[in-house]
Amino acid sequence: MRPKNVTSVLITGTTSGLGRGLLEHYAGSGVKVIAVNRRRIAELEASYPAVRFACLDVRSANHVQDLVRDLAASGDLPDVFILNAGINRPDNDETFDLSLYREVLDTNLYGVLNFIEPLLQLPATASPPPRVARHIVAISSMVTYAGNPYGLGYQTSKQALTTCFDVWSSMYAGTDLVFKQVILGPVHTSMYGMDDQLPRWMVMLKNLCRGSLGGTVLAITRFARNRKRKLIHPWRAFPVFAALRVARCLIPDFIQGRKTLAGKLRRR
Repeated sequence: MRPKNVTSVLITGTTSGLGRGLLEHYAGSGVKVIAVNRRRIAELEASYPAVRFACLDVRSANHVQDLVRDLAASGDLPDVFILNAGINRPDNDETFDLSLYREVLDTNLYGVLNFIEPLLQLPATASPPPRVARHIVAISSMVTYAGNPYGLGYQTSKQALTTCFDVWSSMYAGTDLVFKQVILGPVHTSMYGMDDQLPRWMVMLKNLCRGSLGGTVLAITRFARNRKRKLIHPWRAFPVFAALRVARCLIPDFIQGRKTLAGKLRRR
């Protein structure tokens, strides 16, 4: 069944995980889909011949700008932009490899911002209402609040993204651009891992609180066309937030640098 009022959607990062789930859901619901990926996968494109695939790196502002302008010029600008593409690199170690931070920030933060600039440069859609609204959905994470001791770049990118969308949702309230964010708890996908690098108690809590991929896709789909500013899904992710906050208060040094070479070297 077609999601209410959604006729077209652009999704970034559809080769795997949550993006792939969203692609399958929307394409199976008769919605026009534009899938933006860094690399071409022939098998994926053959499975969805009705989907328009665009191969570009979201880190390239010029390529993203050209895509948005081409869609606008041809009248194919979608109703909903789901900016999902993101990466996570363990970067809490003694090397402090700046390239890891840049790669994560360029993808998770600037990969989203690169879509915002050309959209803001387009003329506003007809007013007074009914006007065509462009819903811009950013996929954020509970690490915005709870923290991630093994991915500083990832946490920083998600915190910045959340702040940007909080501000923009207020700045552009009532206009044809609707900014919203989906703040996800642990969602089990083929790309979701790092269990071997986390404390055992954190892995157990993550597994207890994680939501299903299917449930997350449905939540994002329902959320995509309303004007709510923020969605945190699943609600069971809140114990992660609470437990980490309590742990930080009771044992301040338990998370930061725990069992990492960087933390041991720093204390010497």
